[in-house]
Amino acid sequence: MSHLFGYALVGAGVYVVVQVLKREMTRVAELLREANAEPVRIEIRMERDPVTGVYRDRH
Repeated sequence: MSHLFGYALVGAGVYVVVQVLKREMTRVAELLREANAEPVRIEIRMERDPVTGVYRDRH
């Protein structure tokens, strides 16, 4: 009978851990969804250095 009680405790512990992991995965997925919802446009203007011919970002 004590083995059955031990299995029940282990099963309850596994159930709780799975529920916590599911909740955390949902929270992280929502954060990622919000972060990727609107892409941020980054614009870098380049100009050519007339002396060296190398393109550099404009300050």
